[in-house]
Amino acid sequence: MKGKLLFLVGTATGFVLGSKAGRQAYDRISAKAHEMWGDPATQKVISQAETIARDAASVAQAKVSDLLDRTEASVKKEERKATPTADDGSHEI
Repeated sequence: MKGKLLFLVGTATGFVLGSKAGRQAYDRISAKAHEMWGDPATQKVISQAETIARDAASVAQAKVSDLLDRTEASVKKEERKATPTADDGSHEI
């Protein structure tokens, strides 16, 4: 809910400021954004961020997989404990 509210406030603020500043201000901001996006330093940072994100995703996937394996083994162990064993006839009625 908070995220939606912040989005709406940001959108409204952008609309109001954009409409008052006019098309020229928008064009200047847009040109600067395109210039920054094409900058080799910006692309290097983006590439590094992608690598970090991929590595973090790989680590998270390994941890989740390990956790699932341990959970499955634990559940199977508990199922074996709860399942009655066959009567071997060693006790009297």
